[in-house]
Amino acid sequence: MTSLFGVLNNTASNLRMIQGQLSVVAENVASADDPNRSRHVLERTIDASGNPMVAQYRREVDVALRVQLQQTISEESNASTLSSYMRKVTDLLGTTAGTPPLTDSMQKFQAAWMELEATPESTVAQGQIVTYGDDVARELRRLTLGVGDLKREIDTDIQGSVDQLNTALTTIDKLNDDILASKGAGESTMNLEDKRDQLIREVSSLMSVRTVERGDGKLSIFTSSGVSLLDAAPVKFSYSNGMLRSSGSDRALNDQINDGKLGALLQMSADGSTAIPPQPASTQPGAEIIRKLNSQLQGLGEAFLGSTKPGEPTSFADAYNQASPALDHEQANRFFVGNGAGDIQLNPALLSGEKQIKQSAITGVTQSLSASGRSLNADGLRITSVSYSSMVSTVIGSWSTNAKVTHEQATIATDFKSQLDSRYKNNTGVNMDEEIAMLQVLQRNYSAAARVMQTVNNMLDAIEGIVR
Repeated sequence: MTSLFGVLNNTASNLRMIQGQLSVVAENVASADDPNRSRHVLERTIDASGNPMVAQYRREVDVALRVQLQQTISEESNASTLSSYMRKVTDLLGTTAGTPPLTDSMQKFQAAWMELEATPESTVAQGQIVTYGDDVARELRRLTLGVGDLKREIDTDIQGSVDQLNTALTTIDKLNDDILASKGAGESTMNLEDKRDQLIREVSSLMSVRTVERGDGKLSIFTSSGVSLLDAAPVKFSYSNGMLRSSGSDRALNDQINDGKLGALLQMSADGSTAIPPQPASTQPGAEIIRKLNSQLQGLGEAFLGSTKPGEPTSFADAYNQASPALDHEQANRFFVGNGAGDIQLNPALLSGEKQIKQSAITGVTQSLSASGRSLNADGLRITSVSYSSMVSTVIGSWSTNAKVTHEQATIATDFKSQLDSRYKNNTGVNMDEEIAMLQVLQRNYSAAARVMQTVNNMLDAIEGIVR
């Protein structure tokens, strides 16, 4: 009799275990389309003596693969962000839609001077020089303003990323507390851990991180360089005046965040020329792009406004200004006015028609424009032995080349992340075929256990009848 009751109790325990497993399988199937859901299982552990212990919930997670995926997410986000903004740069310069406007204006400006040299009395040629000269100046101003807009867009994106990071860290901290409380109450924490993993991947997309799981189930997060993001409490980040800081330190963290979207944004907006002492511009295609663009555009503006450099052909400004004589109705000097690319413009007197182009300057200016011994020394670019037109096209072409490099890097990173993500999901995600197979096994086990229980009940009823 005692052994029959033991069999009955054991079978009832098995039925409850199977029911719990069926419930977990049903949840797995219902959440199969959720990319952030790991496969959940319920299993009964065995102690050292071979006795069954309390059933425990467990997630099937490949920890090593998860760490690799987090790093890959950071690298892909970094490369994609750089590629996206480099595309914005080429859109601004106009390299994605035929001949860039500045290159086109410069070529037409030079051709108009050559036409005027061939027909000095041509009012049409004079008008074309004024038109295309104004186009060159206006395009340089437009590009300078566009770089300013791009800088503001990057700053806004950084602020948005910082806000996203702060929110994610606060939520992870709350999940840490919920997981600890659920464990204390003997409840399943699998769904909470899945949500936490999802948020850690979100943080990884912003910067490279490493995690440390404490004995109580809480998770601490650090950057790859060791800066604490979440330990006893979440760190709060702020961004102001180009500097990223945390609540735990007054020191700027820009140099310590190199991966992820935030690392890419900080890298693009960085400006080593403001450091003490000033630092040379980075050689990386996507680094310090605002600094490089401003410097190179300023160099182009100064090439038209500045004096002749030692060892180089006569500059445009000197070729025009130093020519003589100048008649009363002619503009004697300063064909272009301004201090650089940001404010360069055609002399208002020429633009309004009040003055005409100085005839004595035509040949000298034409020779100056076609001379090929010029150089441009700007942040991120050194050009030698070029003409004005080649200088412009080389500056713009270099950004097109850089954009192609960052695009190729982003494509490689995205493909690798996609492959690793698929592998991770295959290893840890819900597989419908496996769940259906498990469901069939559990159904057979449930039926067998139910039959055992029914048989034992019948035997107990028969014994009870004999006793009576």
